[in-house]
This record gives sequence, C-alpha cells and structure tokens, in this order.
Amino acid sequence: HLCKLDLVSGRVTVLLAASQGSVREPQVHYEGNKILFSYRKSGTPYYHLFEINQDGTGLKQLTDGPFDDLEPSYLPDGGIVFCSSRCNRFVPCWYVQVATLHRCDGDGQNIRPLSSNIEQDNTPWVLSDGRILYTRWEYVDRSREHFHHLWVMNPDGSGQMVYYGNSTPGDVYLDAKPIPGTSRIVMVNSPNHGRKEHEGRV
Repeated sequence: HLCKLDLVSGRVTVLLAASQGSVREPQVHYEGNKILFSYRKSGTPYYHLFEINQDGTGLKQLTDGPFDDLEPSYLPDGGIVFCSSRCNRFVPCWYVQVATLHRCDGDGQNIRPLSSNIEQDNTPWVLSDGRILYTRWEYVDRSREHFHHLWVMNPDGSGQMVYYGNSTPGDVYLDAKPIPGTSRIVMVNSPNHGRKEHEGRV
C-alpha cells in the first residue's frame, strides 16, 4: 500500500491499495502537497512514474511505454530525475536489463537520457548544491563486482564525476542522501555485490 502517516494522531491513510499493483520508491514533493512514485498496475509488465496528491486524490500517470521507470526524485527546477530501461541495454555478465538516468518535465513530457553507462545507475537524489548524487555500477576494465559507488552530475547530465568510493574496491553504496545543514551524506552500504531490497548497513 501507499500510505500516509499523521505523526500527531498516528492515523494511517491508505492512498493507493497494493491489490491494484505494486508501488515503489515514494518521494514527497518539496512543498509536501504531492507524492511521486513508481507503480506497476496489476496485470501489466512495466513500472511507470505516477503522481498523487497527499490526500490520495488526483492520481495521474506521467510516463508510459515498454520500459521500467524507477526510483524517481523531484528536481528543484520542476523536473524529475529517474532510472529507466529506455537505454535498451543488458548487463554484459548476466540476463539483467540495465536502467540509466533520465529526466523529464514535471508532467512526464520531454523525456531525455542523462547518463550513458553500460551498467546500472541507481537511486538519484539532489544534493544541496543542486547536483544529482547517484550510484554508478562500473566495470569497464575493472572487477564486475567491486565498483558500485557514488557519482554526481548536473541536472542536465553534464559534469559527471566520482563523488565517493570509486578509488577503492568495496560494497554497493545506495540511497545516498544529504544530511541537512552539513556537508555529509547518509547511505546504505549493501555488502559485497549488493543484497535484495537494498539491504545493508547505514
């Protein structure tokens, strides 16, 4: 279920029932009035981006097509950054479809790629300086398991560079987000080559 919790009363309101499909990665808008998420309707094969008002009204589909659109985040300029299999690639070492970073306007229009990695890009999030922080899986001329670390880019896809961890082999760094008022981040360190459902150490 996609639910809302009232911290004062403790009341939980169901916004979208899981019996109607699968919901992933809900993100609340900066103004707190709407929620962006990935949703696969029951009986359909792909996840797409949807948005709903915080009171459960106004459900609308933003993206479509024979692709998975996942892990969305609102951008300060009104756009949306997300991971998508629109790149039509597969992991070279296994039968897994690749998703790279894309962006679209707030209404789902004008979809365009931001990254062109041959492997997965995951969990984009906006830093306080406006750059997008994300996990990049890289193994061109490197170990296929040991480099899933943090990178940054500008919201237009320019300025892609290492943020943390890519100089030394290690675990998978996921869901990294800035800690307000500091220059630090919090993330999930998923052991070794990663675990299901982003399980790991904070």
